[in-house]
Amino acid sequence: MSTQDDNTHTITRRSALLGIGGLGAFSVLAARLYYLQVVRAEDYKVLSDKNRFNFNTVLPERGQILDRNGVALATNKQDFRLVLVPERVSDVDRTLERINSILPLAQSTRRRIKRDIKSKAKFIPVLVGEQIDWPIFSRLNINMPDLPGVIPIEGKARNYPHHGTFAHVLGYVGKPNPEALKEDKDTLLRQPTFRMGKTGIEQSYDKVLRGKAGRKKIEVNAIGRTVREWDDDKIPAAAGTDVWLTIDSKLQSYAAELFQEESGGVAVMDIETGELRTLLSMPTFDNNLFVSGLSNAQFKELDTDPRRPQFNKVMGGGYPPASTFKMAVMLAALANNVVDPEDKIFCTGKTFIGNRDFHCWKRKGHGLVNMHEALKQSCDVYFYEIIQRLGMNKVKVFAEKLGLGQVFSLGLGGQIRGIVPDAQWKRDRLGTGWRTGDSLNAAIGQGFVLATPLQLTVMAARLANGTSAVSPLLVVGDEIAKAPPLDINPAHMAIVQNAMRAVCEEPGGTAYMPGGLGLSGIELAGKTGTGQVRGISVAERLSGVRDNKELPWKLRDHSVFVGYAPFENPRFAAGVLVEHGGSGAKLAANICRKILAKALMRDGIGPEENVVGEN
Repeated sequence: MSTQDDNTHTITRRSALLGIGGLGAFSVLAARLYYLQVVRAEDYKVLSDKNRFNFNTVLPERGQILDRNGVALATNKQDFRLVLVPERVSDVDRTLERINSILPLAQSTRRRIKRDIKSKAKFIPVLVGEQIDWPIFSRLNINMPDLPGVIPIEGKARNYPHHGTFAHVLGYVGKPNPEALKEDKDTLLRQPTFRMGKTGIEQSYDKVLRGKAGRKKIEVNAIGRTVREWDDDKIPAAAGTDVWLTIDSKLQSYAAELFQEESGGVAVMDIETGELRTLLSMPTFDNNLFVSGLSNAQFKELDTDPRRPQFNKVMGGGYPPASTFKMAVMLAALANNVVDPEDKIFCTGKTFIGNRDFHCWKRKGHGLVNMHEALKQSCDVYFYEIIQRLGMNKVKVFAEKLGLGQVFSLGLGGQIRGIVPDAQWKRDRLGTGWRTGDSLNAAIGQGFVLATPLQLTVMAARLANGTSAVSPLLVVGDEIAKAPPLDINPAHMAIVQNAMRAVCEEPGGTAYMPGGLGLSGIELAGKTGTGQVRGISVAERLSGVRDNKELPWKLRDHSVFVGYAPFENPRFAAGVLVEHGGSGAKLAANICRKILAKALMRDGIGPEENVVGEN
């Protein structure tokens, strides 16, 4: 009996201890459960949502670039892309193999993807492919359950529908480089499919055009596969703002047709408002090639072309203005009373200074010429004589008033100032003194003088306007200061204007053509120029200067022309430079004549089908 009681007591004690232990354990578990489910409930809900939901960046649609009439010059087209998020991909090699079975990936592409994964934060998407064909893109979408961490994107890619006619003005977009990423903290730049402006208007107005990113909420399962898209916490992307240009797309396309295979630049400008109707550099290139990146072969073709299609000649090319510079010399001579307009100078075909002959373009000379005839016939000897009386410093003042040696606020990079030299410039640049021969060369727009086609157009516009120093305008809505007065004697300006009219409208003028613009009652005023690019030896002058057609392309003279129309109540001015195009009276003058006629007719003067020489 005693033994039975002892056993019973032992069992009861053990049961009590087990019960107490079990109660203690339950209490600990209950307390822990209360802590997790009640005290930390919100924290774990947030953590659970983080594992359950992903927030993907939504790229905004880039703003369009439009011409003055609303024609799209830079727009967007549908683009199918594929990205992967490294932190959601457990086995990159295996994932790439699965993608490769649907979308073939070159070894170079795989290396680039792995390089991007290593160089970026794991949460930043890495581009796998873009501009994917729809059949392949649809197969990728069907196979998404087997591709965790891979995201198909139906986005927009930049598109330039005119394939290069506006390439130098518009520029192009491309992937942000490390410098841009360092300077600009916008999250958009970290997205693999985002393209920012690299040159032209695309670059200058990039922050206006790019818009603002949005986001969308995506539910994923435990292995990272997308389950569905949620509407809550969704932020729509804000599209970029459109940029309107003053350019007339039809006029610019017409100018490109006129240039054909020639190289050079042309600008057409409203002489009152400064609006640029055309700003063209030729030859051009297809800026669509730069959106996704050029191949080595494509880059080599552009880079080795002797006509330099990538170079913006209309704003960045410095050329001798040649005889178009003579208007500045005339105004300086009149303002400083060094010559009466009716005084005549005898041109024998050359002027002798020191031990050197300075030749007129007309070998046998022009005979007696006054100021009007000197410009009309482009007599070099006349201008050799009056610049010796003037000095270059006084000419420089008027050249700069007319817009030479200046840069303009267009919202575009790549402009050069050009050169309007004087004694100080030569000392600073070359360390030597100014010589009389330097002045004679400058008087006919040669020697050290350099100008861009845009500057020549501004000069023509200011000569046509006569009273205001109008500046060029490219982007509609950009504020531009009121044009200051030219501060040139109106009587002197009239003498120059009448001589420019004679160049084009009177027999004997270097740009005279019966019928002129081909518009009844509309006259053209202008000036030819032949920019010499090589020295001519004494022996060649004695035997006869070789014709441009006999020379290699790079040794031929530049063809230059500036003009405005109508002569009465002027509307538009233009400057044309054709690299190695020969005499300014031929190619450049013909292009300018036709494009000014077209501009006037597009502005409501005469039927467009009547443009001289237009087919």
